[in-house]
Amino acid sequence: MNDSHSDRLVSTALLAAGLAYFAAFTPWTRPVLLDAATWDYMALEVARGLVPYRDIFLHKTPGGAFLGALGVLVGSVLGVEPVIAAHALFLCMGALAPVVLFLLCRPKLGAASASCAAVALLAYDEWAISSLEGCLPKVPTVLFGLISMLAAERRQAFVSGVAGGVSVLCWQPGLAFLIGSFAALTRSSDDGRQQAAWPRRVALLAAGAALPSVVMLVWLATAGALRDFVEQAVLFNVFYIESKARTPYGTLRAVAWLFREWNSIEVLIAPAALLGLAVARPRWPLSHLIAAGVYAAMLFVSLQSWPDLVLLGPAVATALGAGLYGLLRARLRSGAALALTLIVLALAALPDAKTKFHPPITFARQRTALLAVVPELTAQDDVVMVSVPEYLIHAGRRNGWKWPYLWFGVDQFAEAHTAGGFDGMLADLAARNPRVILIGRHWKGPRRARFEIWAAARYSVREARVFPHVRLPLLIYERR
Repeated sequence: MNDSHSDRLVSTALLAAGLAYFAAFTPWTRPVLLDAATWDYMALEVARGLVPYRDIFLHKTPGGAFLGALGVLVGSVLGVEPVIAAHALFLCMGALAPVVLFLLCRPKLGAASASCAAVALLAYDEWAISSLEGCLPKVPTVLFGLISMLAAERRQAFVSGVAGGVSVLCWQPGLAFLIGSFAALTRSSDDGRQQAAWPRRVALLAAGAALPSVVMLVWLATAGALRDFVEQAVLFNVFYIESKARTPYGTLRAVAWLFREWNSIEVLIAPAALLGLAVARPRWPLSHLIAAGVYAAMLFVSLQSWPDLVLLGPAVATALGAGLYGLLRARLRSGAALALTLIVLALAALPDAKTKFHPPITFARQRTALLAVVPELTAQDDVVMVSVPEYLIHAGRRNGWKWPYLWFGVDQFAEAHTAGGFDGMLADLAARNPRVILIGRHWKGPRRARFEIWAAARYSVREARVFPHVRLPLLIYERR
């Protein structure tokens, strides 16, 4: 893309630094857990022929599962543990995103400030954890969103559209990056003249953005899953947003609470960085600025937990890195300001003692512990799990039911979309007659109570505590 030699050197250094940083956590020994494990399981099963929506409920777009499946297939050729291979692909994407952020910011912010923004993304806790945990779709959502904006800033409209379309397929709010790309492609030139070719660029952007979705929809249609996709990835989310919407004040409180989870160095430098932004007034790429604003507005539609802040990572990193550098540059020479900023950001990247950085169990120990939960199972025994994807990953089994989780209104949706309602769901479960049912966290409410009544006549139940099912233990229902 016609980058200068120095930019290529910086990009290479950033990529190497990111890979080395993530390798320091020995990611190949980390256990699988919770939401990331659900996507790990999806990736494994898609690689084995599972069709999302038709064969298993999925309330997000499937890009993360497809990319994870790609990692699984490559790993199978190389003889690597399938789930570890999928994790490696996502980890590489996590290390590549700071490089793209640098290239995006470089023309407006300058090399030093853009380098600081890139390093700040690695220091952003939410980004590091998302990259390390596994096949979390927000990582490729951000990466391809950044690629889309970079291409848009360079007037490569079709490439921008394709990357933006892939971003949306990984998670629907990737649309924010696509809107940022649109803004960049329709802006006036630096000398104030409107670009005469902007209608053509917008058409190319739209065509590129539509291409990944068209390919996916054709594939789903041929697999008989198109209606399921609309119901689960579109209609369910309308219901979900309506049921989980917060007031604007409630959203601000939630954001403030989530940012309290930052490490102390990030908390300390944030005010200094904001002051530096006011002093230096750096020029952000238009696409980057618009995308950050659009996604911030999206948070007021639905904000649930810390992963929702991952898409803010590039904007937060740019503000922290460019702001802190700008503040120091006002008092120091550029070289000294850059060195001091990078030192502070490197300190911010040092992990704290929390479990999210240092799991209490290794992948191998977790596998041994989970397989010991029901050691007498044979290959012919069916297993149904609800919110326990970790067991299926380690056991190499496919879930015996369409519903991998039933919390946050999924049970209500499943009842509405099953013939006979919840009684029909229980009848389907009875017809499958699984040897074991494993149930993890979060599923509560009246339908869970009805399940317990149904299970009491058929299954004995006991508890097991295996990471991450420790505070809320795993429940094991064994057929009588």
